[in-house]
Amino acid sequence: MGRSARQLPDGCSFHITLRCNSRAFLIARGVRRDLLLGVLHQAKKKFGFRLHGICLMANHLHLLLQPPQGRDLPRIMQWIGWYSAMALNRITGRCGHFWEARYFSTPIDPSDTRRVLATLRYIHANPKAAGVRKGFHDPYSNYGHYGRLEGDGLSEWHPAFLQLAPTLEGCARRYGSYCRHYRPRAKPARQSHWGSRLLRRDGGGPRPAGSAMAWRRG
Repeated sequence: MGRSARQLPDGCSFHITLRCNSRAFLIARGVRRDLLLGVLHQAKKKFGFRLHGICLMANHLHLLLQPPQGRDLPRIMQWIGWYSAMALNRITGRCGHFWEARYFSTPIDPSDTRRVLATLRYIHANPKAAGVRKGFHDPYSNYGHYGRLEGDGLSEWHPAFLQLAPTLEGCARRYGSYCRHYRPRAKPARQSHWGSRLLRRDGGGPRPAGSAMAWRRG
């Protein structure tokens, strides 16, 4: 079955998820995330998109991005993926694919302010939900730009955030309160895979040299 065509309506923001190849923890180190932020800065200047939400995790990243036109999104993401992979492979001594072949994108209509805010909160909640942080503030997300009004030179407030209160301070307070009420959804139980059943039946012991199964859990 072929891949479904992306929905690329004009005027929308897109929630982007881009994962490291095999979901490996390839961007866990700060220097690699700093490089990624630099790539995003260059991409923003090159393509003229708006960046409303950012969160860089150890094996994936989330963005809330608004391209000049919907059809510009594939070109933007292709450049970000290509340029960052080239740079990250160079500093890590790797070769081959750095990112998964396909990124996830979900368009969000600007008039749907509840969904915009829920998406921003989900992006900013990633470090806390993963147990990396106790709160929402993280050096590799732009939560501070919203909850603390800390400029980062890269992102800009989404209009939905600016509608929360008459003043910026009020918007920040209301958004911070909204985030504190966040409760992550329970992840569905992992389905038993035939390979897992085979390992259990085999006893799960060590295999002879040269016959180890080469896979990673997703």
